[in-house]
Amino acid sequence: MQQLFIFTLFASTFDSDGREIFTCYTYKTVAEYRPNIKQLQILLDSSNNSACSIFPAGVNINVTISSVDFATAPPGTIYTPYSYTISNFGYSNTSVLVIEGFSLPVDGTGEEISIDFLLIEVYSYAEITRIEILEMQTIISSLSECFYTAMPVTLTQTQMTINMTATGLCRIQIQSLDSLHITIDGNAYSFDMTNLPLQDLATNYAQNKFFSIKLTPPGVTPLAFTTLKPSWDATGYLITKSGGIETRIDLLFSSVKYTSIAGFYNNPFMALNDGQFSFTLVPIVSKIYELVAVLASTGRSYNNMIFRFQITTNGQSRTFDYRTGKYNMYITKFKFSCSDMPSNEQEDCIKFYKLVQVSNDVAATASGMFYINETLIGAQHDTISYKRQQWERSFFVTEDDKICLHLESSNTKFTFDPAIQTTFNVSISKKINTTAHGVNGTFVFNTNYNNSDKVCFQNSTLQDLVETDYIATLVVTHGTNTFYNLFWGTKDGDTKKNMFTAYIILGIGCFAAVVYSLSGFVRFQKQLKAMKKKKTV
Repeated sequence: MQQLFIFTLFASTFDSDGREIFTCYTYKTVAEYRPNIKQLQILLDSSNNSACSIFPAGVNINVTISSVDFATAPPGTIYTPYSYTISNFGYSNTSVLVIEGFSLPVDGTGEEISIDFLLIEVYSYAEITRIEILEMQTIISSLSECFYTAMPVTLTQTQMTINMTATGLCRIQIQSLDSLHITIDGNAYSFDMTNLPLQDLATNYAQNKFFSIKLTPPGVTPLAFTTLKPSWDATGYLITKSGGIETRIDLLFSSVKYTSIAGFYNNPFMALNDGQFSFTLVPIVSKIYELVAVLASTGRSYNNMIFRFQITTNGQSRTFDYRTGKYNMYITKFKFSCSDMPSNEQEDCIKFYKLVQVSNDVAATASGMFYINETLIGAQHDTISYKRQQWERSFFVTEDDKICLHLESSNTKFTFDPAIQTTFNVSISKKINTTAHGVNGTFVFNTNYNNSDKVCFQNSTLQDLVETDYIATLVVTHGTNTFYNLFWGTKDGDTKKNMFTAYIILGIGCFAAVVYSLSGFVRFQKQLKAMKKKKTV
């Protein structure tokens, strides 16, 4: 963008009873004219002249234009001033004067005349300052800058919501708004000015603020936006019409996502464990109630469900499905091994596993989709976190009078400083029918861990608990680093070898939430049955 140099002249005559204040702004002040949005911007560079601070918040602005230097201008070449009023002016904090609806005179052919000189007068009832501009730069504003680019779109079963923040650069065009066009997954939807939210768009745009518009496309099916994935690619644009001229304003969507119940799971995460993709999803009981209400509102009872997990990294993705008849809130851990894949897919699966291991950009989603036979009636999508785990595997082993936690390292492990004390905090809950019912023991051990493959503790109570089926959390604290680990144990396992997933987090307290959610499952099942009975009456 070229800049326009402005020179402040000491004008000797002016039609005002006010006191003239000189040199309020420097020659670095820039002026830009944008004919396609009918806007003049004066980018002020303050000289920090304390005398100029006397101007009040309410000031007037005159813009006088000429095709020649004002000092030598013949009659007819200086045009009547354009006058504007500003109510929030402040010498110390106003850096831009934005004059909307500004346009130049036209010649006999209808073309705007060439203007090189402008005189800007800022004045109140008692003070005035002048800036004479010896050159004006014409700039065509990009219509892609009408909105700030962070424009997320969310979808429910029948409605789309577009979140917008106006830049204010396209007020003139938006006043002539004609229609909105959106394409999602190849399906095109159009809205014209008979649609009330589109009128709201035009009204809100002028206020230069964040706003949302909710649109229900005419003729869509009740489940138009309930799809098999949580997000999609989409494009959109506005059409404005003025004087027979049609203008297209492209919209840049930052994301397009299906609206699900927010915060459905408590800290859901995924990790890689001994050749397996592992996912841990502990639902929050109150959110399950919300989901039941949403499904009940469809008026139909689903008979098939799919948990779908999608992992994306470096432009590649892989999807895993777990199918079940009904949603089972007790199933909170899912594992998918490349060795269980069809033989023709195992090699690609292993390559993808190794790619995720070393990638710094991994995205994962968990979706719960509810069907009547093959007809989708609802979906719940969640983003889940992934961090490279500190250890690849972990398992408890009893050695004489000690219980030892074996830690098999991954190739990306964090190096512990043996000089700094490390705290191992283990919480154990007995597992009955895959569910933990309360915490049976919490054990804290401090040691100067030296990155060895195992750490041993002398505690007979812990040793007894790991001889039965259990669910455990391990929180390892080393300086400012905290590692949270959730793993299962079974008395039928191979020498108590139990896979676990781990990832660095910034806070502790996750286990309490896990236990809280699990403890409410029995109560929820009873309420779920009661809701079903009411529905069938």
